[in-house]
Amino acid sequence: MNNHYKHFKDKLMKSTNIFKKYRTSLISLAALIAIVSLITFYRVKIQMDVGPIWDTYDFLSNALLFAGKGTGYSDLTRPPVISILTSLLFRLKYTSSAAIFVVDGLLFVFGVIGFFLLLKLRLSNIESILGSLLYATFPIVITFAGSGLSDVPSVSFSIWTIYFTILAVKKSSKFFYLSFPFLMLAFLTRYPSALLIFPIMFYIIINQKLIQKIRNITIGISISLLLLIPILIFFYDIFGNPFYSFLNFFGSSSSTASAGTYAYNPDILYFLNHLPSFIGAPGITIIAIILSFTSYMLLKLKKDRFKIKLINIKNVKKVTAVKMILFTILTLIFLGTLGKMFYMASEIIFFILFCIFYTLIKDINRKDIDIHLLIFAWFMAFFIFHSVYVVKDSRYFVTMAPQAAYFLIVGLNITLNTIKSKIKNINLTHLFSVILIFMLLFCTISYLPTIEEGNSNLTIRNENIYLASNWLINYDPDYKDKIIYSQLWPYSGWYLKTSVKMMPIIMNGQMYYTCIDSSNFSPQDSITSNNFLVNNDAYYCFSIQQGLNLTSYKPIKRFGNVIIYKRV
Repeated sequence: MNNHYKHFKDKLMKSTNIFKKYRTSLISLAALIAIVSLITFYRVKIQMDVGPIWDTYDFLSNALLFAGKGTGYSDLTRPPVISILTSLLFRLKYTSSAAIFVVDGLLFVFGVIGFFLLLKLRLSNIESILGSLLYATFPIVITFAGSGLSDVPSVSFSIWTIYFTILAVKKSSKFFYLSFPFLMLAFLTRYPSALLIFPIMFYIIINQKLIQKIRNITIGISISLLLLIPILIFFYDIFGNPFYSFLNFFGSSSSTASAGTYAYNPDILYFLNHLPSFIGAPGITIIAIILSFTSYMLLKLKKDRFKIKLINIKNVKKVTAVKMILFTILTLIFLGTLGKMFYMASEIIFFILFCIFYTLIKDINRKDIDIHLLIFAWFMAFFIFHSVYVVKDSRYFVTMAPQAAYFLIVGLNITLNTIKSKIKNINLTHLFSVILIFMLLFCTISYLPTIEEGNSNLTIRNENIYLASNWLINYDPDYKDKIIYSQLWPYSGWYLKTSVKMMPIIMNGQMYYTCIDSSNFSPQDSITSNNFLVNNDAYYCFSIQQGLNLTSYKPIKRFGNVIIYKRV
């Protein structure tokens, strides 16, 4: 009895000591979770008022299918994870569209927790809170968090992938058992997340001597494949090809897009040009602090007549010289061909030149230089892809947001630590962190209401298609036996709970399966649209194309810009 009591007492003491050791970190994390959860609650509430977005309707319909409640409409070319998670709520008989907003919101908070732990590998508690809130409250992130899209959830899984990869190298290679499964989850949440393999490979290569057991990498990959196999079996059962969904994505991402396509934008510097609007006032403030300090230091060095000693080429080893030449050539090729060739070629070129770059600077005595390079490689993997791909959307910057927040907070840390060495008795890190945290919260409180205002057009569209769908249900109880086409097919499929086929917007003889400005269509386009519906034996048609003259169909009801046509 005494031995059991002693054993229990020892375990209790050990647990108490662990809590004392990490008490500050746990309290900081709890405070962060409370703040972000509150922000997420209001963000999800706003989205419930706005309603789903185009892609969200597809995820919702897929979730019904995964829950065993399929209605006949689904789009299984979409990544499955967010739909699978939403289907768990549907199985509990909560089949509201709000379910996917809740899932998205929970994954958002989960990602912020992972980012805090990632920052804690290098920074203090207060700086980690600031960095986490900086990421969580970037205008571009808060705009799409809790919206039911796949961007934020995939980034959340990506953050944990990077975190566990670092632990696998720095702590124990058994963390690969988690990093690769999280990589798979990120990929199955948003297919471009497969690009994470580049920064992970880079980090493993440059730290291969630190990895305890290489075989744990194989085990981690094997565990991740266990997550993939059921998905492949499902796709094989549906499409007859287990890789159909993946091939469909990679095929579309490598193809060219028409200038009339929604979000068509060939500007390579799109994301850099819009950076201020993506990161908001707090992010710009941090950049201003860093740049001001850098400018001051450069002026001081100039006044002190600081002389930069150029590298003596004669003293450089031949191997190093070859590496420098190769690095320079690859850099010029990368910059000269970016946007002019298949994005994967640019990814591979950058991967090779970055590995060479590491061999040139690896002897620099800088703490955590490998982690900084990993985060930068992570940023570039997605920056290259989304910059080269001509279809651009502001939400794609979400995939680069954690990396941007990381470098902002690390840059601020270096700046304040350098200044702190010159100013005694004042903890500048805590002072600036507290000021910036309050600034972040104030900006977030001010920004949240503007999300609903900025999406008023989506609210109206959701309301119109909802009313139109309900009207048709009452107008024709046998509508499910009819062939229905819609230019808003994900919306119609969700509300009608039946198979709805895609009707393109036809303009200037071209078919667009997305929302575009269709005001300049010709009479011939009306004829082509009419023939399209007739040839496909459509009975009903939901159109948002104003002034469409369909000779074989008559408009029977209108809700806003949504018009229901019925075959004559």
